[in-house]
Amino acid sequence: MSSDREEAVQSIRATEKGDGSSDAYRGWAKTYDEQLEKMEWAAPKSIVTKWMEHYSPESLQAQAASGRKHRILDAGCGTGLVGEYMGTVFPMDNVELYGGDITPEMLEEVKAKKGNAGYVDLQVIDLKKELPYEEEFFDSVITCGVFLVGHCGPDCLPNIFRVLKKGGLLITTSRKTFYEEAKDDWDKYMKESNCTLLESCDIPYHTLEKGISLVIKKNN
Repeated sequence: MSSDREEAVQSIRATEKGDGSSDAYRGWAKTYDEQLEKMEWAAPKSIVTKWMEHYSPESLQAQAASGRKHRILDAGCGTGLVGEYMGTVFPMDNVELYGGDITPEMLEEVKAKKGNAGYVDLQVIDLKKELPYEEEFFDSVITCGVFLVGHCGPDCLPNIFRVLKKGGLLITTSRKTFYEEAKDDWDKYMKESNCTLLESCDIPYHTLEKGISLVIKKNN
């Protein structure tokens, strides 16, 4: 293993051993993008690609013509890698991309990027608590890399589902082993929130872990 990759592994492992709080990620913000690139962090591209399977430029144009752009929440946006990539592969004219993260220093990194990496709104949020948005405010929600042991578990799902409109989709990544071990809890919280798992499949994630994507619909 190269020294650069070994350093990146150590940083990731050290942060993952934390409690997922703002303090756990504060010191990582400045080197986050660089170190994840060394780890071949593919999850942002994977989850945007999955989102695009369900939403087309034409469908969002039709929605905008009816009076409002499509609102997306990138929950746990980190340094804005999802927004950066989405802006290169999808026309954003009819999209309003909102970003939320528990670590203010991560959001400062987003703000330092060109055009705020495509985000129209950035807020400090904690997925373990009620989110600072109106009920059913978002047409879709993306989360990338936030569901892992000791950080965010399926008990965070009700907070996400509250701000997702009926008929909307949560498109998320999870560590494959974490999802399999906690599947009963995922099913429980989806059922309690009147949501249905439409799809789960393996995705490119990064070199340390296998990942899956989940597509969950909030029923009408």
